[in-house]
Formats: sequence, C-alpha cells, structure tokens
Amino acid sequence: MPQKYVRVDDVATFVHHVGPTTLPERPPVLARGETVVCLHGASTNAGEFTDLLARLEATHSPLAFDQPGHARSGGLDSLPSIARMSEFTRAFCDAFGIGACVLLGASLGGSVALETAIAAPGLVRGLVVVAGRARFAAGPELLERLRLVTEGKARRDFDRSGYSPSATPEVMRRGFMEELKTDPRVVYGAIQALDGWNREAELARVACPALVVVGEDDGEELRAQAEVLATGIPRARKVVIPKAGHRVALEQPEALANAVSAFLAELPR
Repeated sequence: MPQKYVRVDDVATFVHHVGPTTLPERPPVLARGETVVCLHGASTNAGEFTDLLARLEATHSPLAFDQPGHARSGGLDSLPSIARMSEFTRAFCDAFGIGACVLLGASLGGSVALETAIAAPGLVRGLVVVAGRARFAAGPELLERLRLVTEGKARRDFDRSGYSPSATPEVMRRGFMEELKTDPRVVYGAIQALDGWNREAELARVACPALVVVGEDDGEELRAQAEVLATGIPRARKVVIPKAGHRVALEQPEALANAVSAFLAELPR
C-alpha cells in the first residue's frame, strides 16, 4: 500500500493511501467514489486501517494518517486537546485539497471525527464512529498508571481487554506491535487530551448522515455510548460487528468494510 509524508501545520505527517504513488508533497488521486479519511485511536496509528483501506480501494478513495507524535509522524507530544486534533484534521484535508469527505474515526479518532462534524459541517458529508463515544472521563487510576509508564516506574503492559475472545493471537500480536510504534508519553498526552471531553449535549448539531459501529464484545460502557450516539445524532444508525471488541478495524476488517461500503452507497450525491 502506498505511503508518503506531507507537511501539515509544519508537521511531517505520515499517510497511508490507495491508488498510484504520487510525487512528494503531492496528494494521491482521490477521484474514485468517496474520499474517506480515517482517524486512529490514542495508543495506535494509521496502520490499523490498512486492511480496511485495501477493502474499500476498488470503489472509494480511503486514506489514513498518523496524528502528530504518533508512530511515524513528526512531533514529540500528542496534540493537547480534541479540538486541536480536529483543527489538525481540517488542515490535513486542506493540504490534500479535500473539500468534502467522509470521516471515519476509531476510539479517540471517533471523538476527533465527531468534533470535526460539529465544528466544520461543510467538510464532513458523512460520519463513521467506530468504538467511539460522546464523552470520556479517564479517571485518576488510568492517568496515574500511564504517568508511571512514562517515567519508567511501571511496565508497559499489553491490554488484551480491548479484544474479543474470538481474536486470534496473530491479530493481537499485530495490535501490540502497532502500539509499540508510539511513545508512552504521547499516549499519556492523548488520553489527557480526551479526559473530560463531552459532546453529548451537541449531538443534534451533527448535520450529516452517520454510522455508529460497535463490536459485540466491546465493554458495556462503550456499547452504551454507541446507543447514545445512535439515538442522539439525528441521521444516525448503528451496526454491531460480531466477534469484535474495541479494535474493530484490526479484528474484523471485512465486516467493517461491508458496513462502511453500505453506508457510503446510501449517501446523497
């Protein structure tokens, strides 16, 4: 799959895309179907979407990028807020000449996508929130554990709770290897940025059609938050992906691609 760097807000930003390779600082060809911009979670990177991109390539123009500080993008720290991540996403679209797109966000990326749909309705013609929520409170225990990891006082454990019991060792190994590409300090900063974020009262402001995707084996709170999104966003519907936990794009890329493709086919032209 083609990869390239583009400078966004003076940050060297690493991008996965489909179609032919293009020259440095030149956007890929985005003429096929819908342009789908994928936004990753706090502990991972755009690499989690490569299987999804491959499955959408035949009829659409999907791409994904590493947020600043994550994996192979430049920067030593996470952006400090969901609002700032949304601004960066809009700057990314502007750098690629994307005037309207479908935003697909997973976990923290779902918060960024939702924030962007509210802040820039002219840019977002479709919204897909995967394993996302309308609000988040990290809690002191999680923040303290992440802080200790950044100081070398606690081990960086692999959290299997984000996966379905049906997930294979190969899928979980791949997920862990993707997580290792991002410095723990960046993960800590991303969770701090998400902590206290809340858009439950503003869901009715989402003007575009929306698809809310949740794994059937995700946590109880996430399944409840998926229902909040699906009922609060005026033009939303919900899809439950069997045999998937929180890492839907890694665990069940084909089922996710089928759900997204059906949603894209319904968007008004």
